[in-house]
Amino acid sequence: MTSKAEKLKQKRGRRKVINVAREPNGRISRSGRAHAPADSVALKARASRMGVTMEEARDPRAATYIGTLNMLGKRDGLSDDQYEGAVRFLELRQSYMMAIKAPDGERDRSERSTPSQTISEDYEKWCKAVIARYDGCRKTIQTAQNELRQNLWAALDFCVIKGERQHHMLGDLRVVCNVLARFFGV
Repeated sequence: MTSKAEKLKQKRGRRKVINVAREPNGRISRSGRAHAPADSVALKARASRMGVTMEEARDPRAATYIGTLNMLGKRDGLSDDQYEGAVRFLELRQSYMMAIKAPDGERDRSERSTPSQTISEDYEKWCKAVIARYDGCRKTIQTAQNELRQNLWAALDFCVIKGERQHHMLGDLRVVCNVLARFFGV
């Protein structure tokens, strides 16, 4: 049995029209057809390009080659530590590009904000620290390459920086990601 208050609550407001096509925001569609979600085209493209299912394509890691390798797991791809090392290297590289004022480094900045012409001491310290850290990272990779006699720079450039699928470099990619994970203390 329903109480009188529940009956009155059910009658309040406008009745919802059932079994009609709706827009993604919930409104009734004036065109009369159901609309697909806005990101469905991008997800289909990501799924076909990266070779993953539609559910896996929703994961943000599926946007990059190293992310899809991480989704495969430690046995067939990259472990979480290797992936984290590669992501931290990309962040360090982006900071380095901004520190040396390379055209690539300023790509992520918004168009509306213009950098000031005055350079503060804190900014100079930050630039020197980032450049020193990036140089240390490069020396660590070069030392590992000299010891192992593998082409780690190619794996880093093609697979991590450019995001290209180079399956024959998977072993070298794992090694360079191990070096990066050790360098960043992951």
